[in-house]
Formats: sequence, C-alpha cells, structure tokens
Amino acid sequence: MSKDFGLSSFRQIFRSPWTSWVGFRYLKSKKNSKFLSFITLISMLGVGLGVSAMIIVLSVMDGFESELKKRLMTSDLHVLITPTSEVAGFDGGFVPKTALDGSEVTSIVRADSNVVSFDAMVSAEAILRSGRKVAGVVVKGVSPERMARLKTQVTESAEPQMLIERDGADSRRLAGLFLGKELAYELRLIPGDQVTLISPTETEGPMAAVPRLKRYVIEGIYHSGLPEQELQTVFAAEGAIRSFLRKQDVVTSWEIAVKDFDEAPALAARIRAAAPQFKVQDWIQLNAHLFASLRLERVAMFIMMAFIVIVASFNIVTTLTLMVLEKKREISILRAMGARASEISAIFLSEGLFIGALGVVGGIVFGLVACLLLKRYPIIELPDVYYDRTLPVTFDLFYYGIVAVAASAIVLLACLYPSQRASKLNPLDGIRFG
Repeated sequence: MSKDFGLSSFRQIFRSPWTSWVGFRYLKSKKNSKFLSFITLISMLGVGLGVSAMIIVLSVMDGFESELKKRLMTSDLHVLITPTSEVAGFDGGFVPKTALDGSEVTSIVRADSNVVSFDAMVSAEAILRSGRKVAGVVVKGVSPERMARLKTQVTESAEPQMLIERDGADSRRLAGLFLGKELAYELRLIPGDQVTLISPTETEGPMAAVPRLKRYVIEGIYHSGLPEQELQTVFAAEGAIRSFLRKQDVVTSWEIAVKDFDEAPALAARIRAAAPQFKVQDWIQLNAHLFASLRLERVAMFIMMAFIVIVASFNIVTTLTLMVLEKKREISILRAMGARASEISAIFLSEGLFIGALGVVGGIVFGLVACLLLKRYPIIELPDVYYDRTLPVTFDLFYYGIVAVAASAIVLLACLYPSQRASKLNPLDGIRFG
C-alpha cells in the first residue's frame, strides 16, 4: 500500500466534494443488504464502545490523581528541606536548630507571600509497641504552632485525666502521642491507651548497650486522608521527642506549606539553588513513586482500551470490502465517465470515515454521560482502603481530544486498504461481470 496514494486519496475528499456525497449515498443505499447494514452497525458500535471505554478509564484514573493531589494539599508538607553531611554540625541527620538562621534560605521563605508555614522538625525512626503488637514509625516532634494545626485533624482525643499516671500518692503527666487513623486501627489503639516508644539507637547501660525506651499515652487520633502518612507518621510535642532522643536544640528537617500548591516546585528550586548543601524536595518529588505508577497505569490502560477500536476497525475493513464488491458496476461507470483512481478511493475512504466519525462522536457522548453519572451518583462504591467510596471523575478536554484523534487515526488506517482496492478495479470487468 503506497503512503503517497493514501494521502492523495485523503486530500481528494476535500478537493472533490462529490466523492464524499457519493460515499454517503453508498452508506445509505444498503437497505436491501441486511448483512452489510448489520456489519456497519457493529462497526459503529465497536468504535463507539472503544472510545467511551478509553474516555471513562482515563477520566477515572485522572480523578484518582486529582484526589491524591487534594489530599496532599491539605497536608503541611509541600517542600521538605533536610540537611546533608556538608552542613556544619551534621551529626547523623541532626543539625543545630539555628542552621538556617540568617541564611539566604530564610530570606527566600520569608519574602514569599505564598508560604503559609515554615516549621523546624525533629524526627527519627522508632518502634511503637503496644502489648505484643509492634509497628515501625517515624516520630516527629513539632512546634506548638504545628501542633495547633494538627489538632484540627484530630477525630478522637483523650480526656485530660487519661494523661495522668498515678503511683500511689504521686502522679505525673505522661507525654502524649498523636497516631494516624490507619495505625490506630492496625494496633487496636484508642485515646488514653499507653504505648512504649523504642529507639533503635542504643545507649550505654551499666552492663551493655540497651535501646532507649519511653512510655507515652495516646492523646489523639488524627485523620489526614493520606493512608501512608496515617500508617507511618506519629506526632508529639517537640520537647517530648527531644527528651526521648536525648537531643537538645537540634532539628532533622524543615517543612514548608504553601497556599498555591502548584508553586511549590518553583519555591523548592529557588531554595535548592541558594543552599546546595541541603536536600530540597517538593511534593512531586516526595510522592514521585505514586505519580509515576499512576502515569504508567494510565498509559497501559489507554493502550489496552485502544485495542477495542482496533478490533472494531477490522469490521470497517470488512464493510468497505463488501461494499466494493457490491458496487463494482457503479465504480466502473464512474471510471468510464472520467473519475480518477484517487477519486474512487476517496469515495470509499470517506464512507469509512463516516462510519468512524459516527462511532467516535457517539462514543464521546456516551463516555461523557457515563462520567457524569459516575460523578453524580454512587453507582460503584469502593472499599475502605481507597480515598473515596465513589469513583472520582474529572472532565479534561485533553483526554477527549487525544482519544478522538487516536480513534480517528485507527479508523483512517483501516479504510486505506479497501479504498485502494476499489481504485484498482478494471472498469471493463466491472461492466462485464457487475
């Protein structure tokens, strides 16, 4: 099949409008051929089904990504600054609390009106034990301002008397921990329960090195909407974690929250340029594995759904081939009247494009309606492990456009062979045996 011939036939549709008119008439004149009409209908439905399937899948997957971004927006971690060994006073991840004071980083952050908060954190990996149950967590000591924002996400909290431990006539207040909803469910913990925090960093004892242990009480259960954070991150007051780690006036990171979520990468880039000795990550880099997996799944699903259109295009090939055989006599008459081969090809090419266009438009309309129904009504409910119980759906014109272009390209390729075959018919054979 000649590529130039296919392009010439396609251009001929616009140069000779009568070819499109004849092709449309051929499409309408199959009333006496029920089998051909049935195949044509199947071809349209197949293309429409493939187009609608691609639109629904892409809209739902984009909806999941949008919901994930919304959850990340609600967190206070949009840019993370962590020290490296090049920073003065670096000690196994800990640096002086004043490491950024007076630096260009501080000037950049304070001058940016988009910044909502800029908090120093002291954190470490630890083991949380409750009875026989244990879990590896990241424990973060936060400032009073950050703690106040955290308490707005607390769904369950302990009564003040639950934080008091009594030993005879003596009593003392235990330090409180804030656990994520997912971790609390996994360890079967409720506010008021006592737990033990164990540091994997050993300290010297009278006989040998022993791990550091400290008892805490569950002061509250927070719900951020991010299952990963709720399962792994535990918060406490800054002083409670410093005493546990036996580290004073040090930090392990700085967390920045911004108003405009999309401006965080630009802020991170400015900080990275001003302080190359620090590791600076924005929310995209911090969740790169999640977004990469979503993009890969979206591409894979698009390719798989495109096979529905490819299969439907085989029916278009069959339809046009049978049409060429049925219209041999008409084709011969047109050739005898002076129609060029490219014009004959354009007739059947336009007929195939009519079939494909009806399928594509119908598929887009059906996909749009299906997405509207999925968004408005809880037709499909998701299990609790997902962010939402109903399918999230977005309406991105880019996906509608790329699906329509891809489906049209597949249909166009399917039409080339039968249209070229029509152009090669011998006019005498068509008149003699038609």
